[in-house]
Amino acid sequence: MTDDQQGKLEIETDMEFDLEDLKKDLETTRKTDRWSDAPADVKDIFHQLEWNIIEGEFHETTSFINPLLEAGVQARTLISGPMSTGIAEVGRRFKMDEYFLPEVMMSAKCMQSALVIIKPLIIAEKAASVGTCVIGTIQGDLHDIGKNIVSMMLEAAGFDVIDLGVSTPPEDFIAAIREHKPQIVGFSALLTTTMNMQGETLKLIIAEGLRDDVKVLVGGAPISQVWADKIGADAYCADALIAVEKAKACVGEHKDLLGGAPELRDHLLAMDSQ
Repeated sequence: MTDDQQGKLEIETDMEFDLEDLKKDLETTRKTDRWSDAPADVKDIFHQLEWNIIEGEFHETTSFINPLLEAGVQARTLISGPMSTGIAEVGRRFKMDEYFLPEVMMSAKCMQSALVIIKPLIIAEKAASVGTCVIGTIQGDLHDIGKNIVSMMLEAAGFDVIDLGVSTPPEDFIAAIREHKPQIVGFSALLTTTMNMQGETLKLIIAEGLRDDVKVLVGGAPISQVWADKIGADAYCADALIAVEKAKACVGEHKDLLGGAPELRDHLLAMDSQ
């Protein structure tokens, strides 16, 4: 493959996939139409990468990432494609008590192994700045793999991302909002025991008179649209790809709507069915 062909392999990733096969086994997955627009060898590696993440075989992860990059698959395609579907199944198993934290952390190691290679490529693809986003894992929660993926995808989409890290106190979000004047604030949580801090942080944003200025997006394994509505967030983001699309809508067609406006919530929710 020539240098001009490198990074030019286009594969559809922004559609809603039926992931029932990921509840079964790799051989079942190989028979699906997912990634059917990819060359046969790439499609098969995509499926192997999905299962590598599900099974937490982090020592083997880079053996899938490097050949895909060499075949011309773009870094962002790997994240929004097989890596997202694999970790989505891990999240489903965690929600259904089929997986517990040790299994989730093994899958997170797979993602981290891949991100060591992919992150510099994602940053290099960054477009012109379209807005600013403050993002962090909520206080009491030390898990960051989902947040890190969202951060990189937002950066690649052109956002200036202020990543506050893990176990971020509400006061740190307030300070970052005042300093950086973001259009968007994102809360991540993995544990049901910490998700309530999303609501507490949003309460402080309201108390500080900053709610109108920011669109609040929430996500994480235990988070749902019902939870987002309960705490008054503007949108629930099921994965990194959806987070990017909703963030772009917040600074694009819905930029004139205030944070917390009911019509903003309705517009963003409607994107889930498109």
